[in-house]
Amino acid sequence: DEFNVPRRRFDDGVDPRWTAIDKNDYTNKALHYYDADYAVTEEGGVLNISTAAKDTDFTSVQIDKKTKKVKTKRLRKHFKSGMLQSWNKFCFTGGIVEIRARLPGEAQVGGLWPALWMLGNLARSTYVASSDYVWPWSFDKCSRANQKRQLVSACEPSPHYGLLAHHGRGAPEIDLLEAMPGSGWLPWGMRKP
Repeated sequence: DEFNVPRRRFDDGVDPRWTAIDKNDYTNKALHYYDADYAVTEEGGVLNISTAAKDTDFTSVQIDKKTKKVKTKRLRKHFKSGMLQSWNKFCFTGGIVEIRARLPGEAQVGGLWPALWMLGNLARSTYVASSDYVWPWSFDKCSRANQKRQLVSACEPSPHYGLLAHHGRGAPEIDLLEAMPGSGWLPWGMRKP
């Protein structure tokens, strides 16, 4: 995609290839809320995915760990950002991926985590339950030790979902670019290589 249509929008149901999601990101203790207004095209074939310090109040649906009952809770995130997904719209089956990107921030200042990556179609990014037992890898040999780790296992003679017998299938993640700028402290005990 050359993103060469000015002021192109990616709201759900608008674009045939991409969807800019509107939802809370609760993966990796994310501090932002995804908003479709933060992923738009500009003049000259530029896709602009931006982040802003802006509060978002929303209702979160959660499962109480003790009672297993569904409850709702009002939450606030202090940042908004954009994300484009192609889930269930097109599949990349081979070839070359070329990206030209200008990353946000300054190399020596931390706090941002820009990334460009692809994820197999069995899972959907930020919809955490969709990736259970299919991410981050795909194993295509029968291994009884690993069988419980992959939903569509090569050990299955009669798999579900109309897939071939004795073929494993997962949703591998292919990181094209993932950057953690800054030279200082990282949260949750992480260390830079």
